[in-house]
Amino acid sequence: MLDELIKIDIKTLRSFMAIVECQGVTAAQSRLNVTPSVISGHLAHLEDRLEMILCYRGRAGFKLTEDGIAVYEACLSFTEAVASFQHQLHYIRQLDSVRGGHIRLCLADQLPTFFYDALRQCLSTSYDKNPLIHFSIDVQSPEGMLEKLLSNETDIGVGYFGSFPPLLTFQPAFIERQVVCCGHKHALFHQASTPTFDTLEQQYPWVKRGYITDHSINHIRPKTLSATAYHMEATAQLILAGHHVGYLPYDLAKRYEGMGLMKILLFDEASYAVNHHWAYRENLHKHVKVFLEEMLRLLDK
Repeated sequence: MLDELIKIDIKTLRSFMAIVECQGVTAAQSRLNVTPSVISGHLAHLEDRLEMILCYRGRAGFKLTEDGIAVYEACLSFTEAVASFQHQLHYIRQLDSVRGGHIRLCLADQLPTFFYDALRQCLSTSYDKNPLIHFSIDVQSPEGMLEKLLSNETDIGVGYFGSFPPLLTFQPAFIERQVVCCGHKHALFHQASTPTFDTLEQQYPWVKRGYITDHSINHIRPKTLSATAYHMEATAQLILAGHHVGYLPYDLAKRYEGMGLMKILLFDEASYAVNHHWAYRENLHKHVKVFLEEMLRLLDK
C-alpha cells in the first residue's frame, strides 16, 4: 500500500480535496480550472490506486464513503506537512543566503589549549557577524569522524587520521605532542629514579589506543596492553586509576600533573609529535568555508 501511495500524483490528491470541498466534480471545475472529465479521471485514478470507493456521485447527490472521509483527513494532514516542509526550506534558504547557515564540526577530544582558544574566538566572531548561524559540535574517534564526513553527517573534522580517503580533502592543522604518563597511585609516581625506556616498555601494563595509529611516529612497543580506550579522557581515567601507563596529549597531562594527580615520564625519550589535519569534502558551503578560513588564520597566528 505504501508503494502505491508514493506513486499517487499530488495533483490527483488536490483534485480529490477540491471535489470534497466543492461537493462534486462539476462544482470543483471552477477551482481547478480544468474540465469535469479531467477531474473525474483524477478521481478514478485515485480510487484505482487505493483500491477504494471514495465517494458516491449521481442523481442522489455527492456523498463521501467512510474510506473517502478517512482519505480526505489524510490529505489534510499531508497538505499541512507539505506547507511545513516548504516553510522549513524557505527558512534554510534564508539562513544560507542572508546571515546564517548550519556548520557541523567534528573534533577529536582533548585538543591543545591553543586550538580551543582559537575555536572560542572564531565561534564568538561568527555569532557576532551572523546571529542566525547554527553550530553543531561533535566529538569522535578518527574512524568515527571519517565515517561522518564520508556520509555527509558533518562538514569539517579536525584531528589525527591514520588514513586519508581520496574522497576527502586534508589540510595540515597543527602539531600536538603525546607524552607517557602514570597516575598518582602508580608505583612510578613516587619513585625517585627515572625508569629506563626498556623498563617502561617491558615491565608495566599500558593503555592501548582503540583506533588505528601510524606505528612510524611512535617507537614504543609495550609488552603488556591490558586496556583499550577510544578517547583521551577515557585514557586519562585508566591512567589515574593507578594500574596503567599510557600516552596523553601534553596539555591534558600537564593539567593533571598540575593537580598532583599525574606524572609525565621520559619526555625526551618517549614523547612523539602527531600531525593533526582538517578534513572536509570539496565544495564547502560559503559560510562553512569562511569559518574554516578564519580558524586557519587564528591558528597561524
